[in-house]
Parts: sequence; C-alpha cells; structure tokens
Amino acid sequence: MLKISNLMRSTGATLPKTIVVAAFVGATIVGAASAAKAQTLGLSVANAAGVDCMDTASALNYWRPIREQAPTSEAPPDELALDLLSCLGSPNPELRDRIGYELFTYWLRGEKLGDETRRILLVELSSMMAVPPEALPGDSAFSRSFSALILSEVMRSDANRPFMTAAERQSLLDQAIRSLEQENDYRGLDAKLGWVHPVAHMSDLLWRFALHAETTAAQAESILAGVRSKVAPTDVFYSFNESDRLARVITTMIQRKLIDADRVAPWIKSFEVPNSMEKWSGAFMSPQGMAELHNTKLFLRALADQLDGADIDAVITESLEALVQGFTQLI
Repeated sequence: MLKISNLMRSTGATLPKTIVVAAFVGATIVGAASAAKAQTLGLSVANAAGVDCMDTASALNYWRPIREQAPTSEAPPDELALDLLSCLGSPNPELRDRIGYELFTYWLRGEKLGDETRRILLVELSSMMAVPPEALPGDSAFSRSFSALILSEVMRSDANRPFMTAAERQSLLDQAIRSLEQENDYRGLDAKLGWVHPVAHMSDLLWRFALHAETTAAQAESILAGVRSKVAPTDVFYSFNESDRLARVITTMIQRKLIDADRVAPWIKSFEVPNSMEKWSGAFMSPQGMAELHNTKLFLRALADQLDGADIDAVITESLEALVQGFTQLI
C-alpha cells in the first residue's frame, strides 16, 4: 500500500507528437508508451491503451495497482503521469483524490518526473484550471479544483528543482488569480463526491507562489487582490477551512516581507467597509449580509491567529488587532 495518505493537501514547450493531450473535463489522455509502462508494472497492454478515467470501474482496476506499486516500481512514471491527468476530473473521489492527488504528489515530491513532463503538466493543468465554470456542462469543478491542487505541487517542485521560466511563472500566476476570481462553486467536502474545494485548492496554489523565492513584489500585489476577491462571498458561509487557506497566503507574504507594511496595513483596513452594504450593521438584515460578515470574521481571525507571535511590523499587528476587536463586537 502506498504510504502517502498523510501528505499535506496544501494542499514555450512543444509537446511531443506521440502525446495527444486534450484540455477539457473528462478527456482521456493516452500515449502508446503507457502500454510499455503498464507491462513493466504487470498490467495488460489492452488496459493501458484503453483506460478512460470516466469509466470508473475500469479506471479503478487500472490505477489501483499502479498506486500500490509506486514505491517499489523502477519504471519512470512520466507517461503514466500524463495518462492520469483526466482522472482529476472524475466524479469518483478515489480516482480523483486518493489515486490522482496522491500519485502526483508522490511523483513530484520524490523528483521522479523529468523537466519535459513537468512542463507538459504545467501547460495542461493550467488549461484545465482555466476553463470558466459556465463553459462546460456537468460537474467541471472537479477538474478545475484538482488541477489547481496539482499545480501547487508543480510550483513546489519548481521551487526545489527549477524548470519554469519567469514568463511561465507569471502566466501561471495570472491564470491562478483569474480562476480564483471566477470560481463560483463553493462546495467543500461532499458526503458522496468527496472533496471538491476549489477555493481552497486555488488558494494553495497562490500559497506556493507566496513561498517561492522568485515571486516579486509586483506579483505579491496581484496575489493580494486575488485573495481579496474571495475572502467574503455573499452566497455561501465558508465552513471547510477556506478562510484559513486564504489567510495562509497573506500570512506567508507578510512573514516573508514580500509586501511592505505600509501597503499591507491599508489592505487590512479595507475590511472596515463591507462590499454588499453601506455599513456592517446592515449585515443583520439579510442572509447575504450575514454571509459576508461571517466570512470576513473567519478570515481576519485566521490571519490574526496565524500571525500571532510573528516578527512583523507593528503597524500590521495594530491594524489587524483593532479590526478583529471591532468585528468581535458585531454579534
């Protein structure tokens, strides 16, 4: 059994002609080389050549042995990694999360994927995450959400063993922010479907940018704006740690001093004014107002807790403490 269940969920390339990659939800990505890899793992060529992650039973039969044998397999997993992409859009939680997320995380953290494969993943996952929520029929949130989650691991991999250009990082950051701003699926853990969680997973990707040594002050500014767009929606009450994941992005940038204190303090104070009403006292007049108040409180408290005891500029601490105290009185 693959011992990776406890991993943190945080959680100009030219494609080879032999690889045909479709960047839409439910696409089947199959290369001829996968058959050879499957034979190495003791699987049938027929299965390797025809596995479709939307055919849940067949896909589980194919991928379960690969997951179980990953720690002992000597076969390079590059072709398998490309085949696995479509499983990120599966409505089956085992395929999407226990197999898809855990295998990608194992391969990337173990530095088992080559630079060419990592660049293909960057291109394809970015395309999958970029699909607007309204553009496709069906449950496309799985593909957007888990593409973002795996991209957070790609960014971690790049931080440890760089392969991206500055332009590629910028393009990914721009897309991550757009996707977060556009996302309208606020599900967290579904009793039948498992984790959906697109807001948290897109936040994880921005967190990896906040941690990355090559992230610039200008990029940090754009991340501030992206996070702000999802702190306090009015049509959902966050209840699956989304606020903590969003706050972690800002906490990391503050601790790393990616943005000046005289820029962070006004950003924090901006929460003194609500988005959907004139004053916070009006929150008690509508469910939408209560949602914005609830979500704002969760975010600011999470940010204050994460920064508690940190060596940061006093102007940030004072601004945050005053705001949290004011919101605490809104009961």
